Amino acid sequence: MAVSLTEEQVGAVRERILRTTERQIATRGIDGTSLRSIATEMGWTAASLYRYFASKGELLAAARAAAHDRFSDRIEAAYASADDPWQRSRAIGDAYVAFAFTEPAAYQLIFAYNQPDSERTDDLRRAEARSRTTMTGYVRDMVAEGLLEGDPDAIAQSYWAALHGLIVLHMANKLGDAPGFERMRHEAARLITRGARPFASRQPDG
Repeated sequence: MAVSLTEEQVGAVRERILRTTERQIATRGIDGTSLRSIATEMGWTAASLYRYFASKGELLAAARAAAHDRFSDRIEAAYASADDPWQRSRAIGDAYVAFAFTEPAAYQLIFAYNQPDSERTDDLRRAEARSRTTMTGYVRDMVAEGLLEGDPDAIAQSYWAALHGLIVLHMANKLGDAPGFERMRHEAARLITRGARPFASRQPDG
């Protein structure tokens, strides 16, 4: 007879499954990860997982949504940590890098896998929309305050693309020793910021 679990216990079990999924995807890849491999690592039968997730697609969607939400938690906390727009921007960049390097499996799950639309759940769409908002909101604020000018979505995507590219290269040990990740990261942000500053603020004094 199956043992009835409380809602809290079910949540804890689902969290364990999702963490196991993240780890396996980071080491095995999507194709090498299956309900059977996850169950084996957990000491279960594959059939046991069906009590929590109806398919691999549903499990992957849930794992991605959870990773997006943890990412958003960090970025939103960074946003709230400073009132000055420039300090807030730096805090968000630091939080982004910290998430990537302290939770590499989650980071890879978010950004390195394109899930078919047919397998994307409403919860995953919600989590994706939340993370997009966290990565554009602070730039919208800076454009509204006249600190930057241009399309805030395009500027935010430029910051993201530069930082994400450097992180991926660093994780793959492709950057080399000089000038180093941190210097390249700040230089890329400086160059994008300089290009997005209002024209008058870029003119030399006098």
